[in-house]
Amino acid sequence: MSARFSLGFATFLSAASLLTSCIPSNVVAPTDRAVRVDAASVVWSKGGAADLSGYWSSRELRGPLASAVRRLHYWFEADGRFTGAALLEGPPLAFEVLSGVWSFDAEGRLLLGEDAEPAQLEKAAELLRLTGSDGVVVLEREELR
Repeated sequence: MSARFSLGFATFLSAASLLTSCIPSNVVAPTDRAVRVDAASVVWSKGGAADLSGYWSSRELRGPLASAVRRLHYWFEADGRFTGAALLEGPPLAFEVLSGVWSFDAEGRLLLGEDAEPAQLEKAAELLRLTGSDGVVVLEREELR
């Protein structure tokens, strides 16, 4: 192999590797560019009514609930109303729509509807954690567009 061919081939490989490694940042969605904090490593504090407003989507489900529900979405209004959807495991997969009024019981636990089981509400940055008899749900605040 000639030195000229080797130098040309090496130059080609260098140029090819530069071209394939230059992916513009706009290819990746802004939410996928951010560092995602592991929910297990954050410091949780007691949550309250002021923490609920907005759109929340499940990030983690644990316990018996996780075997029946694949994903949860909630919209909480500051006036005490909520709506949401639960994607239930199948077959077939199906959404169940949830709506009602949220409140807190005398012990400070969240109630989603009049007949709901109480859940302990905790917060950490843009996360909420609901812990109840059926398991744990970690919700992440999302922006509706």
